[in-house]
Amino acid sequence: MGTLLQDMRYGVRMLMKRPGFTIIAVLALALGIGANTAIFSVVNAVLLRPLAFGEPERLVMVWGSAPQLGYDLLPATAPETVDWREQSKVFENLAAFKSWAWTMPGTGGPEQLWGARVSASLFPALNVKPILGRTFLPEEDREGGAKVVVMGYGLWQRSFGGEPSIIGRTIALSGQSYTVVGVMPQGFKFPGGENMLAGLQFSPKTELWEPLQLTREELGARGTHNMAVIARLKPGVTLRQAQAEMTAVALHLGEQYPKFNKGLGVKLVPLHEQVVGNVRPALLILLGTVGFVLLIACANVANLLLARAASRQKEISIRTALGASRMRIIRQLLTESLLLSVMGGTLGLLLAMWGIDALGALIPETVPRADEIGVDARMLGFTLLISILTGLVFGLAPALQASKTDVNEALKEGTRGATAGLRRNRFRSVLVISEVALALMLLIGAGLLIRSFMRLQQVNPGLDPRGVVAMEISVPSIAPSNYEKPEQQ
Repeated sequence: MGTLLQDMRYGVRMLMKRPGFTIIAVLALALGIGANTAIFSVVNAVLLRPLAFGEPERLVMVWGSAPQLGYDLLPATAPETVDWREQSKVFENLAAFKSWAWTMPGTGGPEQLWGARVSASLFPALNVKPILGRTFLPEEDREGGAKVVVMGYGLWQRSFGGEPSIIGRTIALSGQSYTVVGVMPQGFKFPGGENMLAGLQFSPKTELWEPLQLTREELGARGTHNMAVIARLKPGVTLRQAQAEMTAVALHLGEQYPKFNKGLGVKLVPLHEQVVGNVRPALLILLGTVGFVLLIACANVANLLLARAASRQKEISIRTALGASRMRIIRQLLTESLLLSVMGGTLGLLLAMWGIDALGALIPETVPRADEIGVDARMLGFTLLISILTGLVFGLAPALQASKTDVNEALKEGTRGATAGLRRNRFRSVLVISEVALALMLLIGAGLLIRSFMRLQQVNPGLDPRGVVAMEISVPSIAPSNYEKPEQQ
């Protein structure tokens, strides 16, 4: 430990003697590490962090499937959800849900609220509990059941001041009276956006839930595919086992209802895959791109270290003549490299924290889990790890080169080791070639993306969009309402 502290003190003195070199190296590393850290924060929040449900690895989406008709994922019908629940033995819970909207009167005018009508088993399936009150009872999920709702944390705070007395209170939604029975935890908004559920539109601002209460007409509509279904696998049941059983259930339904279900299958998709599957390729490509930027920064700093090592040749030779081993010289040079990388990592972390805010403003709401992007322990650990690895990557080769010194030649006044110089020049040439190759790859990729974007902008949509505004209007259609009839709507 004493030797390490001595190396660090000596390394700090050497870096302070060359402030220009130190500043340039630290800035180059900060840009590379900062870019990687910022993009990793997005990858971490979207792809790596577990979903905020109990044992999320057991959650699967259950879809119909008709590949022969071009539907890999097909929404379920109301009677199918009942059949799947009754005929399968691999699920602990199975719940159906569909998008819904309400209008709530307020002092500043009516407010549009987005949410879903869900089976009473949805919350037990997700293994989440409300922070106030309760979720739905089975009898509330039947036709003619009580008019009750569970609201999200944001709606509770925004419209009702976070008052605990909201439980049991009656509120008006779309001209009807509903009793509030529960409030969900902050951040809970399942389902969370149309990207999560292909073919069905769900608002990323989900903040209200009502019992599904399927009617007799809906339970008899085997041709109406408008339901999303989620299920929790029983403990010990694998995805392959569940898929095999549901395939058998689909075959049985095809024989039982040939008019509607013949040729239809069932496909299970892990919930995490359903949530992030659409954005994973783009994020991984982005992470690889900033990885190339970091490699270019490492090559730049390695070149600087090689040039600096040439000016320290006599110093290294003197230390060798005084008894320092080659390993001792390498350790000293690596210590200086690690000091540079840690300083670059610290500055890069500050840049990344600023970059995360900028990314948050650029990322659209439809990107799943975008609101979870931020600084956490995993991001800090990633920054520390990448800083250490970067220091080793750009510092090891120059240290090995610099430690190969001909002491007799180096100590002679006015002489330079021709063989060592040739070796260093050859290695520096390799670094320069690597930098140019990596930069060329990035430039080509960026050029292709820009060209593709420009071509997309030039596609003729078949209409003139200038001055045209599109909007959606949602009106209540459930009695009592002024818009019950289609002509009124």
